[in-house]
Amino acid sequence: MTKKHCASTLRPQRVAFQTLGCAKNTVDSDSFAAVLRAAGFETVSQPSRADVLIVNTCGFLDDAKVESVEVLLEAVRWKLAKDGRRVYAMGCLTQRDGGEVRDNIPELDGVFGIGQWTQMLEAMGTNPLALDTESAALTSFTGAAGPGSAYLRISDGCSHACAFCSIPQMRGLYRSEPMESLLAEAKLLAANGVKEILLIGQETTSYGVDLYRERRIVELCQRLSDLEGLHWIRILYAHPPSTPPKLLEELARVPKLAPYIDFPIEHASDRMLKLMNRRTTAAHMKETIAAFRAVLPESCVRTTVLVGFPGETTEDFEVLYRFMEDVKFERAGVFAYSPQDGTRGATLPDPVEEGIALDRLDQIMRLQKKICLERHQALIGKQIDVLVERNSKNQSWGRSAWDAPDIDGRVRINEVLTPGQMATATVTKAYAYQLDAASLTAGRENSQRDICGNYGLPVLSPR
Repeated sequence: MTKKHCASTLRPQRVAFQTLGCAKNTVDSDSFAAVLRAAGFETVSQPSRADVLIVNTCGFLDDAKVESVEVLLEAVRWKLAKDGRRVYAMGCLTQRDGGEVRDNIPELDGVFGIGQWTQMLEAMGTNPLALDTESAALTSFTGAAGPGSAYLRISDGCSHACAFCSIPQMRGLYRSEPMESLLAEAKLLAANGVKEILLIGQETTSYGVDLYRERRIVELCQRLSDLEGLHWIRILYAHPPSTPPKLLEELARVPKLAPYIDFPIEHASDRMLKLMNRRTTAAHMKETIAAFRAVLPESCVRTTVLVGFPGETTEDFEVLYRFMEDVKFERAGVFAYSPQDGTRGATLPDPVEEGIALDRLDQIMRLQKKICLERHQALIGKQIDVLVERNSKNQSWGRSAWDAPDIDGRVRINEVLTPGQMATATVTKAYAYQLDAASLTAGRENSQRDICGNYGLPVLSPR
């Protein structure tokens, strides 16, 4: 009798990822995907084409936990719809609450924490000791951010103990990646057409303090700036308590640094900052922001704000509101506090009622929308650089130097351009979270930022 073979046994096992949460999870997923390809698996973008589905969970806020559980349950339904499918969970939620996830969703084929790749490979039927990961080594720090963009994780973990944050429990203490490894990866990315590298970590401005006993983020950015073909270096999460004004002033002078800094203040009441264990003051943060803007007057400063933390009074909130009015951040994300197990914030008295916290969130967001619109209206008639990401209906969509992937605004251009290329466009219309623009030239090798950066001239110059 002739033996019949299932088609899936004659081809590599196909693996799809569903990644939740921040860019660091994106890097983790892309890095493990590279390891799986080195092990003989095939990675696919659609679960419908996969034999194995890996859900990379987020556990930072309550909403993120709920979303992670919902996605895991949907993944289980995907598994049960066809024989032979498998589902694995990894990431931040399973790092902290893996036992609970395993108990409540027993249909999962495996539950793993952050970086437990050896155990995952074994569970998936691969011998890690026999795996040559040489071909995957250079992708261990990066993740895709879109056409022409890539994340470069320069550090992981955090050695601070902010009272609202559970990240140190999930990702461990702060540790930097070796500079030469990062530069080798960035060189490969630039050679393959990447125009923008986004530096990520829990506190990027502390890069090097553990490895080199000094901050070396400026040196890293200067060396990245020497790479041919690279257009923007974008820094995410400059931790305010460990970012002095002089450091941001030095970073602002790096030739290819995007005129953008992610600077999450969380609050502006000194009393609340102390309760949050942020170890900074409103005056220090304002001085640091001013130092960056003094070098790059037309730059974007992005922030994150947390309202409703235990003990926040009406007076504390008013201090925050006035700070936001005064500083006028070009971009801001606002969150209502939710307690995190194992953090100091979860044990503090005087919780803020949910309705009050949400009302405060709404007030800040309405203020921020107004500020964003004013900032954008001031750009009408000016030329900006745009990294094109996609085409739709005879027009293109992309991001300006003021916009990081997923969290900020976008630019609509009035013609079809190639995704991954840089274009120069004139702003024609402004909305709170979007710009409309008319393309002038596309595919320039040298940006306005390159030309003007060394002379302190505005990047967004009038037409």
